[in-house]
Amino acid sequence: MEPLSVKDDSLERIFDVPPEHIIQSSSGKGWNALDIAEVIHPHDDFSLPAIPRHVLVVNLGSPSEVREQHVGRQGLLKTGNLVIMPAGAPTSWHLEREEEVRHLHLYLSPTLIQNIAASADVNPDRVELIDTIGVFDPQIESIALSLLAELRSDGLGGKLYVESLATMLGIHLLRHHSSLQSPSLATSAHLARTTLRPAINYIEEHLAEELSLSDIAAVVHLSPYHFARLFKESTGLPPHRYVIQRRIERAKLLMTTTNWSFTTIAHAVGFSNESHLALHFKRLTGLAPRAYR
Repeated sequence: MEPLSVKDDSLERIFDVPPEHIIQSSSGKGWNALDIAEVIHPHDDFSLPAIPRHVLVVNLGSPSEVREQHVGRQGLLKTGNLVIMPAGAPTSWHLEREEEVRHLHLYLSPTLIQNIAASADVNPDRVELIDTIGVFDPQIESIALSLLAELRSDGLGGKLYVESLATMLGIHLLRHHSSLQSPSLATSAHLARTTLRPAINYIEEHLAEELSLSDIAAVVHLSPYHFARLFKESTGLPPHRYVIQRRIERAKLLMTTTNWSFTTIAHAVGFSNESHLALHFKRLTGLAPRAYR
């Protein structure tokens, strides 16, 4: 069966399962360095093509015994358990199951992993992900389910949120599921005030726009990985949460100083619609926007 290929922003988005088995995916969402697809696998044995991205599979359904037939690996895939398939290798699978097999596939660009490694002063050419069947990793499960929730919410958190999750996932994979023995990914440091201030100014000036982690980091000439880590150390918040907090603060100001509609205010502070504004506003303040105004 042919894999699904989709063109998006001149980048080829390749999924490893045919479209008829994909319930929903991030195709066309413009996510950078990462895509996801919720998949129901066929009842027969199936083969997956070699693709140029790393694939992580999280089991969303009931437990099943799985066997990869090319190299004879096998294991029990419980609910929430993980399969890691490094880029570039075809696979052939047999599943012993009694119920529907529903998986979440995460597709990571090797460039993301290499850039994070290089930012940590690790030779990216020496980094390999370790293929795995049946491991339970609560942090990867949490990140995967957050990405699925973001897909289902129609972009509630925005691209900055997805980029932050992708970076967290890449760091965790390097620390716990790669060939690195002692990666230097946990060094504590802060942004200098002269570096932090331009980043904050950029956020404030572009708050109404679709901010990206890469764009903010570029302002202060840091890699997205380094910037996200140092920004959190300096402010106490990861960049995507800081941006949401600032958007809510600006929305509060507009609610008390203008008679603009909530839809207009939502767009003015960078939310895609009034519902997104209301959800974040209630989460951070405990009040609905109309009650606050």
